[in-house]
Amino acid sequence: MRILKCYLANNARNKFVNAKEASDETGGHWTCASCGCRLILHKEDEKEGPWFEHIQHSISHHELMMCAWVDPLEKEAARIRKLRQVTYAIDTSSKPPTHWHCVLCSEDYVGNKHCINCHSGIYSIERTPG
Repeated sequence: MRILKCYLANNARNKFVNAKEASDETGGHWTCASCGCRLILHKEDEKEGPWFEHIQHSISHHELMMCAWVDPLEKEAARIRKLRQVTYAIDTSSKPPTHWHCVLCSEDYVGNKHCINCHSGIYSIERTPG
């Protein structure tokens, strides 16, 4: 799972600290302000400033997916997978109804849900053929 670099955390006293402030502390314990995951502080180097990294195995995958720092593309892929599971689970063997009764006009008709008399389908209910 790809998680973006985090720059805000809670320290051991449960106070918000940014990565710059945390780098001044010695031997700190940090957790993610979004998901509660334990974090590792990466100190400042010549390329970039300090930042936090999630220790991904410190919380469940489900809790981690709710974190604000998870890559949006990762969350999108998870939503697509879930949507496909739901879509494939739909029973496609049943056919949509074709026999209708318009409650407003008291007329029976066959075909699309659109009464010819009242020019609407909102008053139509499904009728069993027979």
